[in-house]
Amino acid sequence: MLTLFSLAQAAAPERSIVLDLVIILAAAAGVVMLLRYVRIGAIPAYLLTGALIGPHALRLVSSGDNVQAIGGLATILLMFIVGLHLDPSGLSGRMMGIFGLGTASTVLSVACLWPLIAATSLGAPAALAVAIALAMSSTAVVLRILALQRETHRVHGRLIFGTLVVQDLLALVGLAVLPLLATWAGNKEGQGGGGSAHGAHSATLLPHSWPGWAQFIVAIGGVALLIAVCRKLLPWLMREAARHTSQEVPLVLSAAVALAAAILAAGLGFSPELGAFLAGFLLAGTPFKYQLSGQLIPLRDLFMAVFFTAVGLQVDVRVIADGWPLILLALLGLVFVKTAVMGIGAWFFGATPAVAIIYALALFQAGEFSIVILSATHNQGLIDDQTMAPLTVVVVSALILTPPLFQFGHWLRPFAVKFPVAGWSKVGALREPTSQEEKEADEAANEGKAKPLREHVVIAGFGVVGRAIADRLEIAGLPFCIVDLNQQTIKTQRKLGRHALYGDVSNPDVLESAGVDHAAGVVLTIPDDEATLRACRVVRTLSPHVFIAARTSFLSKAIAATQLGADHVTVEEVATADTMARQVMDRLASRAAAAKKKD
Repeated sequence: MLTLFSLAQAAAPERSIVLDLVIILAAAAGVVMLLRYVRIGAIPAYLLTGALIGPHALRLVSSGDNVQAIGGLATILLMFIVGLHLDPSGLSGRMMGIFGLGTASTVLSVACLWPLIAATSLGAPAALAVAIALAMSSTAVVLRILALQRETHRVHGRLIFGTLVVQDLLALVGLAVLPLLATWAGNKEGQGGGGSAHGAHSATLLPHSWPGWAQFIVAIGGVALLIAVCRKLLPWLMREAARHTSQEVPLVLSAAVALAAAILAAGLGFSPELGAFLAGFLLAGTPFKYQLSGQLIPLRDLFMAVFFTAVGLQVDVRVIADGWPLILLALLGLVFVKTAVMGIGAWFFGATPAVAIIYALALFQAGEFSIVILSATHNQGLIDDQTMAPLTVVVVSALILTPPLFQFGHWLRPFAVKFPVAGWSKVGALREPTSQEEKEADEAANEGKAKPLREHVVIAGFGVVGRAIADRLEIAGLPFCIVDLNQQTIKTQRKLGRHALYGDVSNPDVLESAGVDHAAGVVLTIPDDEATLRACRVVRTLSPHVFIAARTSFLSKAIAATQLGADHVTVEEVATADTMARQVMDRLASRAAAAKKKD
């Protein structure tokens, strides 16, 4: 620890970065605990914390270099985790309709915001960059709300998730075209197009003598090559990492891949956040996604706290005081334009008015990618500090308004059912089924695959005990899903046509992916008492009514498992005693009978 402080002081003698980080985390935790009494969520509380302790208020954190370093690293890692959670394959057959809606609503939002922003003092290139930024909604905030409300798998939840996937992909396009917008702005000012258009993220891997357009083309090719190489190399690397007994090796490797991709993207002249997001998104297509996602949940929450607090640090109270009419007007314009575009778009594509209202009021805000794009726009020189400050306030205000407006959308839902569904679109997959049976049939038909598992048994651990239980379930015709950390076992069972998932059963993401919320039972056969106890606690938290059967080595652990929610516990020492006593008595009886017969 002394070495850490010494390095921090050597890097920034005037103020330790470690001290600033301690202040950020401690203040964020304290403010969240205080504001929970007035029902303000964690992310709005982080934003308010940053504004409170920042250089424009209490000045508890005032070092610009430290804030930039802390916020930059948190942003890179948060973008990696966001990418890891956005696997579009979960949308399956609904992909075309949902992605069409997401693309159309986002592009139309940019088209509507651009002229409004251009009407200010900003030029057309800068206004387009700002419009792209504000068109992006908050993946972190909205998905957190959906998870807390348990609405991720409802129709509006799937629409929201699909649109967020599209927006995050379009955000990459926005980051990629910023150098061209900077070149456009430079040409309009008579600077010519011969310079580098890569702004603060200097293309260190490209010759500076090249013109901006040449750098951009080569940089795009470099990103495409990165994607192609990662798609081929990452699955193999992750399989090799998973061969080790330590579960941390794949996690360490994925973090290294994220930072390496961020460095490479920055070297090509793009933002490092783009590279980190791409690394996460590519890892989301591997079988290790759920295990990594669950392992990163605590880090995700930590990085979100640091990221949103760092965003709040940029809020200048004096800017709000001096320009509040313009900020309020911009905020109202953002809310009105995006709500109208999103709601009408969803209705046009075939969603019911009730679903369209919730969809629109969940996505009206700007988000973390908005901050990333605005920062990159500022670094490119397209906007100055006087423009960046009020835009940051608008983004922060919209994020704070998200939870109450989302609840307001649910309040409006009963009134919206009176309105008709648009007849212009044939995308009926966006409409809410009227019953559970229709919902399941709708999922099976649209996903183009077997009906999802329901009332199944999750078997955790596929050793001798797990195989025996699976064989019995198969004979009885009962569906089951296997969860194991042996990738060869998972591969073999999938070839046999069984549902199998790689991961640790105490990992919440893995359990949710195995369908624990609608399972009939969970059988914990893993020969690790501590892992079994952790799994009992997590399973019972995720599904209060599911039947849990566990295996433990000792009676004391069985009592603990029962206290944590297990309904049935098989104790190895007790089972061994019973089995051995029965077998010994049987053998003694058979020997006695044989001896008697011989006599």
